[in-house]
Amino acid sequence: MKYLQNSFPENITSIFNEAEFRQFNSFNSLKRKSEYYHTRLLWNSFEKNTPINYNQLGRPMISKGHISISHSRDIVTIGYHPTHAVGVDVEYISQKIRLIMDKFISADDKQMLPDLSDQTITLVWSVKEAVYKMENIPGISFKENIHVKILPDAAATVDVIKENEIHSYEFHYEIRDQFVITCCSHSSRNGLIIF
Repeated sequence: MKYLQNSFPENITSIFNEAEFRQFNSFNSLKRKSEYYHTRLLWNSFEKNTPINYNQLGRPMISKGHISISHSRDIVTIGYHPTHAVGVDVEYISQKIRLIMDKFISADDKQMLPDLSDQTITLVWSVKEAVYKMENIPGISFKENIHVKILPDAAATVDVIKENEIHSYEFHYEIRDQFVITCCSHSSRNGLIIF
């Protein structure tokens, strides 16, 4: 969902329950208020009638199903699945990603990518962010434990190394304007290797 920063209707309270309205009012930053408001507006369009809560780590939770939320500039995305963990991420494509790429792309990763364009590097970062949200494993290394493969025919997979197992998932992505949007869910798991 694309939104205008800091724009709120006069009937703003209609989309919040009491706790959410208190949370909204607790934010000092207009940007943070705008993200929170537009996230609730988008979530309400799902028609799940379930409040979004947050755990002690600040991760969103709902009582029925699984949810993931991401913001970048004036974009908010929500991933939802009724039975499986889900991770979603949105990133603005920028050359700045090159400054940190060696922190999350391994030599093995580079061999599984079609190129090292800003778009591809941003896509890899976004996939790893989405997988991190989905897996919820403290201390997981983006560089050593999450490996992305993008093939020329637009097929895309991610391997997650967990203890002595490799879990393989398909992930979905979309390029819109200058943004990469990625989503991965445990429902898309298509393989398990034990070593």
